[in-house]
Amino acid sequence: MGQINATQLNESEWFNVALTLYNQERFNDSLQAFNKVIEIDPLNAYAWNYRGADLGLLGKDDEALASFGRAASINSSYAEPWYNIGRIYDNEGDLDSAIKAYNRATEINPNYQNAWFNKDQDMDSMGIGHSSLYNELSGNTPS
Repeated sequence: MGQINATQLNESEWFNVALTLYNQERFNDSLQAFNKVIEIDPLNAYAWNYRGADLGLLGKDDEALASFGRAASINSSYAEPWYNIGRIYDNEGDLDSAIKAYNRATEINPNYQNAWFNKDQDMDSMGIGHSSLYNELSGNTPS
């Protein structure tokens, strides 16, 4: 992962390193750096969420779900882990579980358009219609 001396970085610095690596799509390195953040502060929900994203992008869905679940349990008002849980379930073809996760995300943040959109896509795929709130939020109200 380069020439970073772990003993010299604090939690915020590790988080910035991890986020930079994530944005560079260096997911293995990013995962290691988010693990360092979690070592320093096991209650950092954002680090757990990004750790889950790294794991999901590395094809480790079960571990990703566990990390997202940990993030959601640490911060019950954080919608992003629920959205990410929905994405994992979508990738696995478990649309029912994905919809439940998107529901939780939109309960926490009613303006979470990506969650509404994915939920609507899944509902459409299952033949059970769309949610009207997404249409209202996105300005796609029927004429």
